[in-house]
Amino acid sequence: MIRWVKYFGLTLAVLGLIAALFYTALRLSPALQDRVVARALNQIMSAQMQTNAFYGGDNLDVVFCGTASPMGGGDRAQQCIAVLAGDHFFIVDSGARSTTKAVAAGLPLGRLDGVLLTHFHSDHISSLGELQLQSWAQGRPSQLTVYGGPGVAQVVDGFNLAYGLDYGYRTAHHGEDIMPSQNAGLKAQSFTVSDEGLIEIYNDGGLVISAFKVPHDPVRPALGYRFDYRGRSVVISGDTSKSEAVVEAAQETDVLIHEVLQPHLVNETSRALEQVGRLKLGQLIRDTLDYHTSPIDAAEVANRANAELLVFTHLAPNPANGLIETIFMRGVDLVRTAPTVIAQDGMFIRLPIGGDDIQVQR
Repeated sequence: MIRWVKYFGLTLAVLGLIAALFYTALRLSPALQDRVVARALNQIMSAQMQTNAFYGGDNLDVVFCGTASPMGGGDRAQQCIAVLAGDHFFIVDSGARSTTKAVAAGLPLGRLDGVLLTHFHSDHISSLGELQLQSWAQGRPSQLTVYGGPGVAQVVDGFNLAYGLDYGYRTAHHGEDIMPSQNAGLKAQSFTVSDEGLIEIYNDGGLVISAFKVPHDPVRPALGYRFDYRGRSVVISGDTSKSEAVVEAAQETDVLIHEVLQPHLVNETSRALEQVGRLKLGQLIRDTLDYHTSPIDAAEVANRANAELLVFTHLAPNPANGLIETIFMRGVDLVRTAPTVIAQDGMFIRLPIGGDDIQVQR
């Protein structure tokens, strides 16, 4: 045993020496540096191509590109959920930093079919300009369609006005073959939803997307979306207080993705702000209590809808550690025995077609 330990230590020493010599050579040799970088880039590009092809296929896939509320997300981006069904690819909402997360997840932005906006709060639209640029640069074959209720044209027109010079610069610099001007920018697709029930807004290749109204006053309209694809389904609540509309829209769904606000943590945050004299900000935080849903209420909604998996997103405040996550889930297990998880940026859910399996990767 002693002899083995000596040999093991000698081996480590030799490996350390080799690593040190390689690092020294790497710093002193431009040719070696270039070889290392070239090999790494080839591996990265190959992996990215494989990842692009991985999404969709014979599945209904969900990728969380942002899970934070505007109250502060730490490392989390603001609200953004990608849904891929076969060859179809939509993104629901586009909050701050979410495009960066979408790129990091290897999403095939060049084949993005459209963006579905639940409503027009800043934390749901602020990355539209960057999403437009990334998907255009990756080969999107037409303008990026942005779906939403009345008012979506104003949002789209504003981004196109703000980014209009950028569109021209990039085409002028790279050329029409690389950045075709006809594909630059956003295109609004407005629709109206009745006060009751689902309205179908997209139907192609087996994918049906339906919208429904939710209460988020004074924001009107505020919407949720249901995706149905070859027997599998996903429902996204949008920002809402506890709502019968979500219960009805999510009936028998495989996955209900529901926004949540933890009232105890919000009240504690407001109290702490007010104690240090930040009264207006404390009141602003407290005001959010009346148009969001608590985790327990969201669990009750999922139960009544008979949703198989419940996922919490749009997390207010940010559950930055295990303690805060525990508080978020406080009381949920007394209401709901079916699976419930807190979403994280980058979390992936796959619903294979032809079965009832739900695969979750955090």
